[in-house]
Amino acid sequence: MTDFQATSTHVPLRAARLDRQLVMKIAIIIAVLLTDVAWIAGTDFQFDMASAAKAAVVTVVLVSVAWFYRVKRPMKRFEVLCTETAVLLVFSTSAAVFSTLMTSTNLPTTDDQLMAFDAAMGFDWLSYVGFVNERPWLGNLSSIVYITTLTQVALTVVALGLIGKIVRVQRFVLAVMLGALTCIVISAILPAAGALGTIRPPVEFTMMNNPIVDLEYKQAFFDLRNGLGRFISLDEPRGLIAFPSYHATLSVLIILAFVGVRLWFWPVLVLNIAVILSTPVDGGHHLADIVGGIVVAGMVWLAAGRIQDRSRLSSSSPAVFER
Repeated sequence: MTDFQATSTHVPLRAARLDRQLVMKIAIIIAVLLTDVAWIAGTDFQFDMASAAKAAVVTVVLVSVAWFYRVKRPMKRFEVLCTETAVLLVFSTSAAVFSTLMTSTNLPTTDDQLMAFDAAMGFDWLSYVGFVNERPWLGNLSSIVYITTLTQVALTVVALGLIGKIVRVQRFVLAVMLGALTCIVISAILPAAGALGTIRPPVEFTMMNNPIVDLEYKQAFFDLRNGLGRFISLDEPRGLIAFPSYHATLSVLIILAFVGVRLWFWPVLVLNIAVILSTPVDGGHHLADIVGGIVVAGMVWLAAGRIQDRSRLSSSSPAVFER
């Protein structure tokens, strides 16, 4: 799909009007926030308001800088960079709360079916993880690349913004939002504990590699389903989604965001393939989780592109091809 970039350096009277794509993102955030507030107010959940203070301050700063580069000193790439970063930050915090609430619905788990899929594909989680456990250097490498994902998301917005890939940044952030919501909803309807939480290998086996996600980390998932863990704090975020793997979704979206971007694409591709390969080890995922995450990424990337196309067609601002 071809990217476009607005070229006007002046701020016309309609500058205060937000583009449809940004309005949609704000609407999604408001919907998630209202759902969070209503859910918490109607249940025994409690939210640590102080934990949201840092994100609130950073958001205010980003929005202020974006306004400056939109109105006072028009510079499109910096405006979009700050705006999309603010959107991503606010959405991520609200979505983290939403994920916690959705996990508490406690529907029957689907791990048996996911393991059956793995078996049909010839994938044995114990053998895969055991292979890594026997090679400490590989286990360390797996852990290192696994924890890069969230940092990569932030750096993708910054890097693409700074090199002028404005429309690509906007599409990426929208896809990340749609991907998160898709994974959260599916994980609530078809909950899974993951291979680690289902197989529950001996502690000695798990600790051979000291993975990022261990059985203690996984306990938050079971506590929420059992009516425990009712205090939500952004200071202690927990990855609760097993199926589909949101790590896999983000990795594929990052790769897609850099398609056609010279010097960046191949390093990004190699790194994120490594992240996907590390997901069964350091995320405790089934192979089915990863496949599901990849499918979600493809769907939301296409959806974000179509939304962008419609937004451009309805806009009267001039545009040219973004290279």
